[in-house]
This record gives sequence, C-alpha cells and structure tokens, in this order.
Amino acid sequence: MSDTKIYLGIEVGDASLKVALLDSAEKRVLKTAVLETETSPIDDIYTFETVLQGWMDANQLEDVQAISVSIPAFRSIIRQVYVPAEAAAHLDEYLRWYLGLITNAEKDAYVLDYKVLSGEASLGLTVLMIAVRRQWVDALRKGFRTKSLAPKSMDVDVLSILNLMDIGNGVNNMQCVIKADYMGVTLIWLAKDSLLGLRCVSTLPLVNKSREEAYELLASEVMAQINLAKEENAALDIRQINICGELAMDPLFVEDLRKSCEDYQLTLLDSFSNLRLPVEEQDSTAVLCCSGAIGTALSVMEGV
Repeated sequence: MSDTKIYLGIEVGDASLKVALLDSAEKRVLKTAVLETETSPIDDIYTFETVLQGWMDANQLEDVQAISVSIPAFRSIIRQVYVPAEAAAHLDEYLRWYLGLITNAEKDAYVLDYKVLSGEASLGLTVLMIAVRRQWVDALRKGFRTKSLAPKSMDVDVLSILNLMDIGNGVNNMQCVIKADYMGVTLIWLAKDSLLGLRCVSTLPLVNKSREEAYELLASEVMAQINLAKEENAALDIRQINICGELAMDPLFVEDLRKSCEDYQLTLLDSFSNLRLPVEEQDSTAVLCCSGAIGTALSVMEGV
C-alpha cells in the first residue's frame, strides 16, 4: 500500500473544475467530481486553489504524487502544421513564425508547444502546434500560494483525449470523439499517437435560446462539421462516434445528437478496456464529464 502513487487530473471548465483521482498501482480511477467555482478558474487562481483545497481536505487527500491540468481547446490555438524539410532543424523558430502569421499578439504573448505527429526531418514533418496565452500559463505556474497544489504539467484537452483513448482504450484503428461542453464542442479524429482531424463548434450563437432550441441547433451544427470533415478528407468517414463532456451527461442533448447523426452509432465514453472505474455512484457519476481530467492524469502517470 505504501508504494501506491495517486495522481490528480484537473480539467478547467468555464466556471468549474472537473477532477479525476487515479491510482497508478491498480490503474484505476478512484474518484471523479465537478467542483463549481462560479468564476473562471484560469482567470481566478485564488478561487481555483480555494475550491481545490476544500475538495482535497473533504476527501482527506494529503499525498498526491502529481497534479496536472488540462486547458480547454477554446482557450488555446491548435493547428496541424506541415513543416518543410528545410525548416525541420529549426522547428521551434518556424512554429513561432507561423504563430505570428495567424495572430497579431506580441512575440511573447503565447507559450508554444508542439507534438510531432509524423514524418522525418529529411522529408518534412507534420506537427500539432499548441499555443496558450502566457498570462494563463504563468498564473497556473506561479499563482498558487500552496506550492503542493501547483500543477506539475499542463496540456490542452485535445491531447488529454488522445491520452485517454490511447492509454485507456489501447486504440489502434481510427476513432472519432465528440467532446461536448457548454463552452463549445470539439470533434477529434484520432488513431494511436496521432491526430487525424480536428473541428470545433462554438456555443456562443446559442446564448438566449431555450435549452430545447439550443440543443437542436448545436446537434445540427455538429453533424454539419462531420460532413465538412468528410468532404475535405474521405478517410475521416467513420460510423462509430464516442461522446464525452458536460453535455454528454444531458440525455436531451444526446438524444438530439442521435437524431442528427442517425446514420452513426453514438456511444457514451464511460468505459475503458485498460482502465478501471469507480464502483460507487458518488465517485463515478462524473466520469463522462471528466474525460479531460482523466486523460491529463494518465499522461503524467504513464510518462507520456
């Protein structure tokens, strides 16, 4: 029991923290929960820390090996970039130049990271570029009064889902995951260690609409993006779709999505072949909502 290492993954929501506690020895999710913060946690680190500390105290969590945080795709810039062979030796410089082309921000306004998806330096590389505003990264790095709560790593929820599908389900063939949150919907086509397609649907146009009308419009737009992705790349025509996120916990939205995607098999992402889940309802109730939190904890736990 003394060798057990506990990892805590946190996905930052619009006004919440979605948390997942993992046991590395048993490769098991011990707890999941959604902690309401009322304000945006990434903009209000004091509230972030206070709410998190309260939850940890209530669950008597004192010895956590590492805390990792996942930031929503809608709080970042994500692009799949082809880097020509002549620029591969200066990859970071090339990506910063590319980032400058698509933003008008100052040079150091963003923290940039990347993951090489495929290719060879001599032929050219396909790279997943991720940029997050420096003020948010610095707040997470330096804003906690209790240093033990400061995250050991940060990623974006797209990478968290890649980790979750790769480690949790041992994915080899292509999969499609819809991560549907109140902040927006992200559609991800992936295979092992590879991002094949990415599309986002904003929820801003749904403001002031009724729940029924908003869900119907959102489901229709998700289907439109699936069709556009297939038109651009026929290889993305896959008939089984996994769904997770905050809206996946609302039966009305899921039903509207099933109607819009009637030619597809829609599966809730609430079970995993390589990962045990909590048995008690109070610890498992938010698994669908905490997919990003589970994925970011796995990345640190497995050393991805």
